[in-house]
Amino acid sequence: MFNIKEIFKASVCSFCENIYEYNSIDEGDFIKSLKYFLREEDFQDCLEVCTSEIAYDIDNIENVCNDSYLLKYKQFEERDVIDVCKNAYLLTLEKDKTINVEAFVDNLAKAFSSTKIP
Repeated sequence: MFNIKEIFKASVCSFCENIYEYNSIDEGDFIKSLKYFLREEDFQDCLEVCTSEIAYDIDNIENVCNDSYLLKYKQFEERDVIDVCKNAYLLTLEKDKTINVEAFVDNLAKAFSSTKIP
């Protein structure tokens, strides 16, 4: 089970690794990487490493997640979040036409706040 901050951190790690390190926008690669990062023991350390080469304030994740009162204390199963994260990923790339991490985090927040998750 994962809390919303862990999901966001793992998602940002996957986003950054795929786009900035491997130059891939493939959604399959994103999902594979997301599943990998969800199994990490230290989400904060992974986040710091994955964002070290880009201009992104990782405290933004804390702020966005803290603003989501309804999701802040909820625990999620991996299977319940993969599609939500994938949809935010595709929205960022295809609709917003950007590889900006902050835009991805905003899309994650919108996706989670508008999705019914058990």
